[in-house]
Amino acid sequence: MKILCLCVFVFSFSSFATSLTWSQQRDLYTQAADLQTQEMWSEAVQTTKLIPAYPLTYLLEYQQLKAHFSRDSLSAVQAFIKDNLDRRASYDLQRNYLYYLAKNQYWHEYLSFYPQLPNSVDLKCYHFQARIAGDQADEIWSDVQKIWLTGSSLPNACDSVLAHYLDSKQISQALILKRFHLAYTNNKKALMSYLITLMDKENELLAKQLYALHRTPKKLLNSPLFNNKEDASHDFLVASIKRLAKKDIELGLDAYLSYERQKSFTSAEQTKLKKYLISRIMSRNESTLFPWLDKTLSALQDVKLTERRIRYAIRFNHWPDIEHWLSQLNEIKQVDSKQLDSKWLYWQARVFENKQQQDQADKLYQNIATERNYYGFLSAQKLGMDYQFNANIVSRQQQDLDPLKAQLAHIDELYFHKHMYLLKREWRVLITGKSINLQRQLGLFAFQKGWAHLSVVASILSKSWDALNIRFPAAKPQLFYANANLYELDSSYIYAITRQESSFDEFANSPVGARGYMQLMPGTAKETALKIGLKDYKRRSQLTDGEINVQLGAAYFDSLLTRYEGNRVLATAAYNAGPNRVDRWQGSEDGRAEKALAMDSWIEAIPYKETRRYVKNVLVYNVIYQHILDKPLEFLKPKELNARF
Repeated sequence: MKILCLCVFVFSFSSFATSLTWSQQRDLYTQAADLQTQEMWSEAVQTTKLIPAYPLTYLLEYQQLKAHFSRDSLSAVQAFIKDNLDRRASYDLQRNYLYYLAKNQYWHEYLSFYPQLPNSVDLKCYHFQARIAGDQADEIWSDVQKIWLTGSSLPNACDSVLAHYLDSKQISQALILKRFHLAYTNNKKALMSYLITLMDKENELLAKQLYALHRTPKKLLNSPLFNNKEDASHDFLVASIKRLAKKDIELGLDAYLSYERQKSFTSAEQTKLKKYLISRIMSRNESTLFPWLDKTLSALQDVKLTERRIRYAIRFNHWPDIEHWLSQLNEIKQVDSKQLDSKWLYWQARVFENKQQQDQADKLYQNIATERNYYGFLSAQKLGMDYQFNANIVSRQQQDLDPLKAQLAHIDELYFHKHMYLLKREWRVLITGKSINLQRQLGLFAFQKGWAHLSVVASILSKSWDALNIRFPAAKPQLFYANANLYELDSSYIYAITRQESSFDEFANSPVGARGYMQLMPGTAKETALKIGLKDYKRRSQLTDGEINVQLGAAYFDSLLTRYEGNRVLATAAYNAGPNRVDRWQGSEDGRAEKALAMDSWIEAIPYKETRRYVKNVLVYNVIYQHILDKPLEFLKPKELNARF
């Protein structure tokens, strides 16, 4: 009876489709989407016909096509793609139809639909299957070789393709050994074992010896595999030394020096190994190896490793080393006519300060204090100067967006219906390729609509670093103010953490499982909810609910502040890296200075690059939000400045 009523409604109402209000069209779109979810496809089609001009009708058509793929869908799929060239759904439909054709081995249709070589590895292998089925194996051999030569396992779609070329011996023993070398370098034991089964007796014997060495790298120095540079095994020497150095850096360096005396390396291999060994020595804090490291690093003139060496010296409060390596870094930069950036100028000033040369230090601080960054704000606070925001506020130029009304209506409807994944993709498509001014106007449009995340994305894509109003939106003030007040936190600081964590993407989901505005891990959220008695939180999917996420995030940060006696530097580092790591960095006597570090030294010496950058950004973003929210400006509290870590 319901279906009959719906049909009567459809036929009686279709002639008035053009007179439907926007709200009615939204409701009909929702009805059609619900019908599709219930697999009531014919009813969904009839409802879809009522809203031909609605911006999201194409998504209903997409779902209809996807649910009814057949061998004969080719023309319909092609027509959809042609009509929706600028929509990401067309790209998705294309991929989905290719997978459908491949799964059913409709190879003629596969090549007719997409004759060129796809980008993804599995679709490439389906393309190869189609070409082999069409007796075109020789024509694609060069492309198949490129797929074969990888140090990782390949998707199942490639199995029959590789079997064809293995059976025909086109994948030769030399190619099998090349791939074994790649697997050896990438530490892929399962792949190495598989490749050994494909080898002839000579290569099998060699590969098994190399596999045994890979399992017990300490046998490298006594191995006969690398006595002759002409032997095939010699290609594995660099990877073998790196593997040994990862297990035991002293033995790794001994092996390198031994083979270096035998002139076993090319110049490029020498440089590669030296850089790796230097990195491992600093990571493992092998102080007895630093004479070799320092001599080698001075000759290498490598910027990144020299910067790491400065941080290592900072970690130990070793000011002569800090001064020496800053000088080295400056010399390297000058070769390319470059200057030290504010980070290292700041540490040059700290060297002067440590040597009681305050006038020289202050001159550098004054220059750095003109910048809107961590070092600029540190310098400004040291000198008692005003913080420099160097803002370039984007103002409205409405006429610039007039030609984009249809696209913006499309974005508006994606936002309304919470198609967040598609929304973010379509927003990037809309912005990409536009003039910088138009990109900024789109950012301002998003800011004014309350689309905080899209505003930030526009500022990033347009590289509008000074456009503070679109780069640092004060999203949902009632939500953030309420939870900051609930836990007696600065609202600017909660904004700063959220801006760093998700850029106000309520539906953000990190690769490791952190979710929502404040990127909470489910375990942390569950534990925090129990502590504060938040009974409404029952499952991880709720972390994309802004109300729950911000309350839990604020409560968790408050607990970290309590743990670290109000020190935001430690609490912020713990929010990113976890309190156990921060406690270890704080309490370990191995790998730190004998005397406790000053605040700026501790931050600079944080072992994780991500956490080091995170802490600096949050501290800076807090001051920017203080400025935006018209609050008193304070970069670091006296307790934090004077603390010893």
